[in-house]
Amino acid sequence: MLNKRVASLVAASAVVALAVAMPVRAQMTVPMQPGPDRLEVYSYSDDPKVEPGDSSANWSARQNVIDSHRYDQLTRTNPAFRQARIRKECGSINEPDLYQQCVATFY
Repeated sequence: MLNKRVASLVAASAVVALAVAMPVRAQMTVPMQPGPDRLEVYSYSDDPKVEPGDSSANWSARQNVIDSHRYDQLTRTNPAFRQARIRKECGSINEPDLYQQCVATFY
């Protein structure tokens, strides 16, 4: 009886270990237009996405500081740029208090 319990426990542990080790891939179907016959499938994975600017060979601390100052100046002085950034960074927040907190970071 004890051997069966131990074997079951070992088997369950192996299943859990395999499930944790496997990469997560989810698939979501999102309607593009109203109607059941118009669907688009998006695949999401945990694989890293590499952009051209992500290479450490091209990275410069000095250029990063310059870009940060340029971004800060644009958000302070250019209302159209500030509104575009607010829409991009805060637009998906549904909670009114959190949305206002997000918007406040741009002023």
